[in-house]
Amino acid sequence: MFGADVDWGPVSSWVAAILTFLAVTLALLVAFGVFDSLKAPKIRLTFQQKEPWCRTTKLAVGSDAFWVRVGVENVGRKPARGCIGRVISVTTDGEVRQDVDPIQLRWAGVPRAAAFRPLDIRRGQREFLNVLFLRARARWQIVTYTEGDFDPGFSTELKADQEHILELAIFSDNADTATRSIVANFRILEDIVTVRWT
Repeated sequence: MFGADVDWGPVSSWVAAILTFLAVTLALLVAFGVFDSLKAPKIRLTFQQKEPWCRTTKLAVGSDAFWVRVGVENVGRKPARGCIGRVISVTTDGEVRQDVDPIQLRWAGVPRAAAFRPLDIRRGQREFLNVLFLRARARWQIVTYTEGDFDPGFSTELKADQEHILELAIFSDNADTATRSIVANFRILEDIVTVRWT
């Protein structure tokens, strides 16, 4: 009959047990941060051999310079906090350089006084990190601290007529480290600059 009470018996006990189990499981997943990875920041490095990654400019002294930068994007949901970029190794003509230590790079698009400070990168935001610049078609220069500010104990210049592979890393307080290698080559006799990912 309609309106008559139905005794569900043990079925209601099973439903209550299943709902309790699901609630406890969900609470444990939240407590252990399983869902945080879905919202976490995620750093992605980008590069193409064209503007704005590669840029030719005139220096104040009148000579030309060719800048190489990588894009640093946050494709995650939360801001990536405290990002810094470093060259972590250099390989020249197939030989890993023991004479070049890991070195911090400069952020582009900020005043020089702030170029080495850790940067927060919000969701969907792209910043550029200066990596190399080729001055007067003579030598590559790793874009780091200027002379007087920094005593590296090694030269930050690289010969233009050799192939250099720079392994880059972006470190953040709350995102996984992103790494990628870039290959730079300038053939002086042909006046051809080639920069690409490995």
